[in-house]
Amino acid sequence: MEIIIGRDPNTNHLAFLVDGKRGVDSSVTFPQSISRLRPNENMGHCRILIKNDDIRIINLNSENVTYVDGEEIKHSVKIDLHSIIELGMDQYRISLKKILKGIGYVPPISIKHLKRVWEKYDRALLKLQVEQQKAANQQKLQGLISQASVLCVIIPSVIPSIPIPGMLRVFLVICALGLGVYFYIRGTKTEESFIIKKRELDERFKEYYVCPKCGYFFGFTPYENLTYKKNCPNQNCNTPLSS
Repeated sequence: MEIIIGRDPNTNHLAFLVDGKRGVDSSVTFPQSISRLRPNENMGHCRILIKNDDIRIINLNSENVTYVDGEEIKHSVKIDLHSIIELGMDQYRISLKKILKGIGYVPPISIKHLKRVWEKYDRALLKLQVEQQKAANQQKLQGLISQASVLCVIIPSVIPSIPIPGMLRVFLVICALGLGVYFYIRGTKTEESFIIKKRELDERFKEYYVCPKCGYFFGFTPYENLTYKKNCPNQNCNTPLSS
């Protein structure tokens, strides 16, 4: 957004161009030391450029005098909605916040802090998935041991030349059954533990990965993709976002 500020040559009121569209604040009268607004030439006393949360002001003529927070500016200077802007030798104060409010401008809300929220969630989720995979691999290994025990019981029936004592067979059968039951119970507990931890992680994430203004949850969209959103997805909010 571009705002050119100057003095209306006929009324001496505050006049401005917002992206080429003219506006006048009749409640503010400027002294003669402030350059007049010339819409046809896109010229005035100073220009304010707004891009996301970056706001800058610059004089449109080297002879113009503008102060920001008590300091005269000679080049483009970064400001915010609370900066004290004074124009002309008389240091006539204007309110940027009032001007923006008058044209219906809504300043964007920063969501930069959500990058840390997403990265923390992503790391925790990856750690949880790695633990789940390790548990699954252990179950596979334990399953192979159980199958090997069963195989030792079956071998003598298939290959009589390989004798296995009866007591050892009974022991192997009991071990195979015991391991099977143990692996099943452990696998069930591991799965339940993963589901519970994942749910708790998601619930915590939903509390913080939200619009700073309305609290709308942005979903499980990666932060990098979230930065492409220009406004809050909540239609009742629609606040501009800045990343």
